[in-house]
Amino acid sequence: MSRIKGIEFEADRILQSHPNGSNGTIKKKTKEQTTKKDNAEKRQIVELLHKLPRLDEIFEVHRKIGEGTFSSVYLGSLRQHAELPSSEKRWFAIKHLVPTVHPARIEHELRCLQDMGGKDHVIGVELCLRHLDTIVFVMPYIPHRKFSEYVGDMDANELRRYMRALMIALRRVHSFGVIHRDVKPGNFLYDRENQRYLLVDFGLAQRLCPLPIETRQEPASLLVPPPAHTNSNGKRNRSESDSPPGAKRVALDLTVAAKPKVTTAAAPAPASAAEIQSPRATPRNVSAYACACAGAGGVCAACEARPPPRAARAGTQGFRPPEVLLKYPHQTTAVDMWASGVVLVSVLSARYPFFRASDDVSALAELADLLGTQALQRTAAALGRRLVTSSGRRGLCLRKLCAWLRGAPPPPCTHSRLPRAPCLCLDGNFKPQEVRAGSVAGFPDAAFALAARLLEPDPRARLSAAEALRHPFLATGGERC
Repeated sequence: MSRIKGIEFEADRILQSHPNGSNGTIKKKTKEQTTKKDNAEKRQIVELLHKLPRLDEIFEVHRKIGEGTFSSVYLGSLRQHAELPSSEKRWFAIKHLVPTVHPARIEHELRCLQDMGGKDHVIGVELCLRHLDTIVFVMPYIPHRKFSEYVGDMDANELRRYMRALMIALRRVHSFGVIHRDVKPGNFLYDRENQRYLLVDFGLAQRLCPLPIETRQEPASLLVPPPAHTNSNGKRNRSESDSPPGAKRVALDLTVAAKPKVTTAAAPAPASAAEIQSPRATPRNVSAYACACAGAGGVCAACEARPPPRAARAGTQGFRPPEVLLKYPHQTTAVDMWASGVVLVSVLSARYPFFRASDDVSALAELADLLGTQALQRTAAALGRRLVTSSGRRGLCLRKLCAWLRGAPPPPCTHSRLPRAPCLCLDGNFKPQEVRAGSVAGFPDAAFALAARLLEPDPRARLSAAEALRHPFLATGGERC
C-alpha cells in the first residue's frame, strides 16, 4: 500500500533522476524528511484517537493519505479484521474535519454525502462520529494513483470511460441542485486497475438559488453552507497533490508581445429576480454604461471607488471558469462543467496542470490566450461585466495545440512574429464545436469537439452533464460505466 502514500515512490524517483549526483546526500536528506513527516503524522493519529476514543474502538488507523484546508484524511480498517490479510480487509477513508470549520458547513457536507452519495460514482458516508469539536466522516476507500502519473498514457477508450463516469457523477450531483465547486482529478478518484471511480470532497459544495423552506421541493437538508473561513485565492494543499513540485510550465503565448493586461469592472444595475432564478437567463445589457475609462486600458477613479462585486469564488485555481473569475454572482452548475473540460483537455494535451496562473487576473490572461479576447469580452458583457485588455488575441485551435504538445510538428505560423513559431491559430473554415471525421493526436475529433463545448466561456451555452453524456464522443464507441 506504499503507493497510496507515495513517500517511498517519491524517494525512489528522486534517486533515479540523479544517477551521477551525490546519492548519499539526497538519500540521507530524503530519509530524514520522511522520518520527520512520519513522526508528525503518528502524533496526529494518536491525538485524534485520544480525542475520539470511539474511533479507536472500531477502526485501526494506519496513516494519513491526504490533507486539505478543512480536513485531513486517514486510511483505516476494521479492528475485527485485523487478522485478515491486506487483500481481504475492507478499507475506509477517515476524514477528520478541522475544528474551526463552521458547524453548518459540516452538516451541509454530511447531508450531501447522505442524500446523493453511494450511487453513480458519488462517494457516500458509512459512519459519522463526533465528540465535542472532533468530527470524522468514515467513507469508502478505493486505491488510486496520482493523475499526473497516467495523464499522458490514457488512450481514447480509457478517456471515454473516465469522462463518462465523471459526467454520470456530475449529473447526479446537479440533479439535486448542488454545485460541487471543486471538480478536479484529485477529487475524482480513479482505480485504474479495477475501473472504479468516485467523486469526493463536498466541502465546498453549494446549492443553487435557495428558496424558502416552505416552498422548497428538494430535501430541506441541502441548505447553502456559510462561506468557508479561508482565503479563496489560496490553493488547497494536499499531501497527494497531482501537481509535481517541479512541473514544467507550458506557455500558450507564442508571440513576443507581452501578455494582455486584463481589468474588469462591474455593471451598476443588479439582475432581476427572474434573471437570478433562471440559470440560462441573459443578464441586463450593460452597453449603455459609460465612464471616463470606457474603452481604455485601465480603470478610472470613479470605477475604483465603486464597491467590489461579491460572488462565490471557492475552488482550485486553474479550474475556475470565466464567470467565477469575473465574480458573476449568479453561478450555476456550469462551474463544474468547465472544470470537467479542463480535465478533458489535460488528457488530450498530456499536460497537467493545464492552466498555471496564480491569481484571477493572470487566469483571465491565460484564457484570453487560449480562447481569444473577443470571446471573453462577449462573455463578460453578457454577464454584466466589462473586460478591457491591453492587446488582442486571436485564440488558439485546441486540436493543433494538443497535437503540438504531443509532438506533432505543425507548419510555421504566418501571424506570429517569431520565425519558427508553430501555427496554432483557429481555423476559420469550421467551428471548434463541430465534429469532423478522423482523429487528432490519437484521439477522435469528437473528443476535441466535446472539450470545446465544455470550455465554452459563456456559461449559458456550456453543455450540462446530461447533454455531455449524449455527445458523440461519450454516447458511442465505448463501454458503459
